[in-house]
Amino acid sequence: MLQRILVPVNFSTASARALAVTRAYHPGATIRLLYVVNPSDIASATANPVINPTHAREERAKAEHAARQRLETWQRDGEEIAVEVGSPADKIIEHADQWDAHLIAMGTRSRTGLQQFLHGSATEWLVRHARQPILVVHDVELAADQAPYLPPMD
Repeated sequence: MLQRILVPVNFSTASARALAVTRAYHPGATIRLLYVVNPSDIASATANPVINPTHAREERAKAEHAARQRLETWQRDGEEIAVEVGSPADKIIEHADQWDAHLIAMGTRSRTGLQQFLHGSATEWLVRHARQPILVVHDVELAADQAPYLPPMD
């Protein structure tokens, strides 16, 4: 039985739908929402191209705090949240292994051609490399009975 489900989110409609499907089909599971802060996003948040170590720690702490606050708006009673910093695909797989997840449920946007070549896909990489099964939810309209499970969208 799937009792521990990791749901990586990036606050897109695709990840919201993956969370809704997970909630709808696995009501008794422990769900953990994971957001991965990309280090390049932290670096680009500051106008100063040379960051001292203290400032870098402060920027990282701010980014993690902001991510945690946003995750809390998506979190429901009984669900857990976690924030990691690093490459999304790497951190998702590491977190799933450390937390002993039984399933990774994530959304994906349908990229093709040049977009896929340039941007890659964490979902595609995880499908190939994760030790857990992956539930992939495409960014399509959900059934009406799944709508109550959606998180609030900004």
